[in-house]
Order: sequence, then C-alpha cells, then structure tokens
Amino acid sequence: MEGSPWVHLLHLLDDESPVVHGAVLGKLRELGTDPLAALEAQGVEINPRQRQRLLSCRLEQEEYWLTDGWNRWLSAPADLESFHALTSTLLSVYGGTSDPRRLLDRWARDYSLRHPVPDLESLVAFLFREDGIQGDTEDYFAPRNSSLAWVLENRKGLPITLCSALVLIAKRLGVQAHGVAFPGHFLASGDMHGRRVWIDAFDGGRIIGREELVEALGRVPEEMRRHVLSPASDEEFCVRILRNVVTSLEKVEDVERHRRATEWLGALDGLRRGDKVPDPFS
Repeated sequence: MEGSPWVHLLHLLDDESPVVHGAVLGKLRELGTDPLAALEAQGVEINPRQRQRLLSCRLEQEEYWLTDGWNRWLSAPADLESFHALTSTLLSVYGGTSDPRRLLDRWARDYSLRHPVPDLESLVAFLFREDGIQGDTEDYFAPRNSSLAWVLENRKGLPITLCSALVLIAKRLGVQAHGVAFPGHFLASGDMHGRRVWIDAFDGGRIIGREELVEALGRVPEEMRRHVLSPASDEEFCVRILRNVVTSLEKVEDVERHRRATEWLGALDGLRRGDKVPDPFS
C-alpha cells in the first residue's frame, strides 16, 4: 500500500487548505472511483475524521461522476452492468457504497469454489436458497432496493435487481440467463434439463413453467405474449429499473435525485420509441 495514491490522499485529508482540498478532488476525479469502496477493497483502515472528509469529498464528486458517466453510457450500446454502477452511485446515500462490479466478481468466485462446473440450476440455488438473497417484503419501495450494490451487500432487493444479480453473475460463469419483462414482476429465464424455464428470484428462485405464465397473462394477444415471455434487452432492463428508481425517490421526496432519474428515464424512453413491439406492461 505504500505506493498507493490512496495513502497520499489520506495524508492530504488532514490539510484544510482550499488549495489542497481542490487538489484532493482533482485526484479523486482522476482515479474515477468511490474512495471509500476503494479503501475498503484494499483493506485500508481509516479513522472517523478521515471517513467524514472522504464522504464530503464523495458528495462533491457525485455530480461529476453521474453527469459524465451517464453521458458516456448513453453514447454507447446499452449495457446493464455499467448502468447498475451508475444507479448504485446515484442511490449510495441510501446504502450500498461498493462498486457492484467488484461484488459481482466476488459472488461469482464464491460460487465457483462450491461448483467447479457451473450450471443455471445450481447457480439459482446458490443465490436464492443456499446464500439466501431474498426479496424485500418489509420495505419494498425503499430506494436502496434498486441499488445492485445494496442488494449484493445486504441480500435483499426487488425482483429486477435480484434478476440482474443472477444474469450478471451467470454471464461471468459462462451460463446463459436472461431477464424477462413480465408485467408487474420481473423474472429471469434460461434452460434447465433441456427445457425453457422462468425463475422468480424474488420468491426464492422458484422455477415456473410456461403454462403458469400464459395463464397469468390471460387474454393477451399472441404477439404480445411472445414479446413478454422473451428475453428482455438491456435497454428494457434499464427502463424498468429507472421506473422503480423514480417511484422510490418520489416517495421519499428526494427532489434532486428524482429529477436526475426522471431525466435519465426520459432519455431512455426516447431511445425505445422505435421498438416494433411496444410493452404496455413496463
């Protein structure tokens, strides 16, 4: 750690000069990561005063990270994982300060230690039964439940964040899993024992057959039914996540973050207006 830039920054935190403070902010912007999460990942202990100063710096940096990160995300093909990094940063004041990408790596490693030959069935059991990631039934609309960092750290969340965890960890392991934008309750899907199944991550990874879902959809036109039961694109994933974020921030009257999330949702909805099949259930 002696050669780490973080050690130097910790020393500078004790200097209250505006010039030094500006230099610290500049270095944090250059490093481009959450200082508290980075120090935690490297096992560096900090005192309460240093933690408070870093939190203050982090809040000052948040505007830059979110604006710059969103502009870069929007200019590239939709990517679920980097989107979750952005939303976790947006919601970090509600809990979950780690980079979700590092947490996904950790969960994938832990699974691999127990299951050298990966498959969807054992991964679902590992995530939602053995290690017990659960749906949050006590405070469903809390903003933190839309933060993948919070979900992976605290093992509770919404259907869509639990499905995101499954899909993104599966991708690291070479296992096929997809999100499914089922109306009102996001699901995952994949193949088990040669047949397509759907997975309710919120309900302990319960396996669902096509017949049950078709019955739940009722008299929906066949074209719409096929669309709803098919794998969701990353874009669809992100729109559903943002709608949850907007709703939860409105409930807690977080005006500034609600404004930003609403702007993001408007931009994403604009990208989707060319979809051939609309999704009225989203």
